[in-house]
Amino acid sequence: MFTAVDPGLHKVLRNPTAQVYSMTNVRSYEQHIDDCTKIFLDILKQVEGQALDFTDYFHWYAFDVVASITYHRRLGFLDARGDVHGMIKGQEALLPYLAIIGQLPYLHPYLFGNRHMIALMQRLFPSLPDPLGDLFGNIDKEIRRYDQEEKHDRRTDFLAQLRAKDNPDRVNFKRDLMNHLSNNILAGSDTTATGIRAILYFLIKNPTKYKKVVAEIDEADLNGKLSPYVTYEESQKLEYFRAVVKEALRLHAPTCFPLERVVPPEGASLCGYDMPGGTIIGIMAPLINHHKETYGEDADTFRPERWLEADAEQLIVMERNFTTFGHGERACIGKNIALLEMSKFVPQLLRHFDVEWASQSPEWTTYSYWFCKQKDVILRFKSRTKTAT
Repeated sequence: MFTAVDPGLHKVLRNPTAQVYSMTNVRSYEQHIDDCTKIFLDILKQVEGQALDFTDYFHWYAFDVVASITYHRRLGFLDARGDVHGMIKGQEALLPYLAIIGQLPYLHPYLFGNRHMIALMQRLFPSLPDPLGDLFGNIDKEIRRYDQEEKHDRRTDFLAQLRAKDNPDRVNFKRDLMNHLSNNILAGSDTTATGIRAILYFLIKNPTKYKKVVAEIDEADLNGKLSPYVTYEESQKLEYFRAVVKEALRLHAPTCFPLERVVPPEGASLCGYDMPGGTIIGIMAPLINHHKETYGEDADTFRPERWLEADAEQLIVMERNFTTFGHGERACIGKNIALLEMSKFVPQLLRHFDVEWASQSPEWTTYSYWFCKQKDVILRFKSRTKTAT
């Protein structure tokens, strides 16, 4: 679906899944998130007070969540506290290739789009990771497992819903199903982990904002407005926290490649520029999200209050220019999953743990290959209560 240039094909691929990705539907996955959150908090109790690089921890969490909601089975990253089957390492190795060859697609048939090239590389480098092969092999195994098991109503994951909605005898049914499930796994873990890191980073680096959001969570907790595990509905009543999420994702969008569009055959005029049909144009979220005419002279500053202070007219402009998830028919289809995870996980984390920056370096390291990622996220967690739920 991501690579479908033809609007008609994109619509055919997207429409059958649109309802599955709606916020109303994805909220049925809250238990999957809570189960993974419990494991994560248990890990924090075990490593409490230690200065550790949590870059991968958040990725393990996001990977297990997205696998659980995709085909009802965690991959076990949190249990292993490591990279299961080298999947994260494989994705990391794949991203530079995607970023470069994505701009030079005519080279792909001669490289990893060529099965003979892949076979040669595997013979020359037996330990070379095959992330896509491993991913599709795992997805195929999960589809077969689902088809063989006794059916009952408890399965509400993506695989179960898509399988129930479609006709297995339809041409390209298996291909499209594999495509949808792989999109979840490939895009769903990286972007969510990046968003969680960004929220915590900007809060830690801005102590006043940190104290303010924790006070809001504590007040809601004290007044009995939070369940044992924060629900999405409850998180949306934490007004300042919602602004924190928005501001963190504005300053550090998980994806930072140009959101490309093709000018229609008749051409187009935009911002005083005449462009012939077929021209590829694009915008980058990091640039639009930092636009000072939209977000103010302090657009490069973490200030969640801007989302609460803006009048109705200005807020519309800010929302329209908030391009972290794109807009229109090509907007990120998994946006609601990412927001659901972040909105539940972060308040639950801050409810039970204090977190501080524990690196010798004052800043994290960021790098970009399609995703705008972070590393060297050295943190220290300390329990705020005797027992963390």
